[in-house]
Amino acid sequence: MAYNAHYLLLLTILAVVCLFSDLPSAVLGSGEWQEVDPNDPEVLANAKFAIDEHNKVPKPKLLFERVFEAEKQVVEEGINYRIDIQAVKGSGSFSSLYQAIVLVTPKFKKLISFNNLID
Repeated sequence: MAYNAHYLLLLTILAVVCLFSDLPSAVLGSGEWQEVDPNDPEVLANAKFAIDEHNKVPKPKLLFERVFEAEKQVVEEGINYRIDIQAVKGSGSFSSLYQAIVLVTPKFKKLISFNNLID
């Protein structure tokens, strides 16, 4: 009987912690990814924002070329945009493909991730 009570208490505590934790809903997501037009002005603005944020770290700078593919996902905080971006690294002449996830809220934008899809 005591074993069951401890187990129930542990499950209750775990449920409360999950409910009130500050897990980033931008990463966890609450909706399905939906395709969006890669030429949509909002998508292009978020792709350029991702490049600008990436260029703030001391690495070879990227130059935006175009968006290959884009999706959006409604989350608790706002909208995640997953964007496949073609960009040129530094002053090179070869393009590479990158994937960025940008969280857009009514108050701010945040670059969640930025990865090279080819290297």
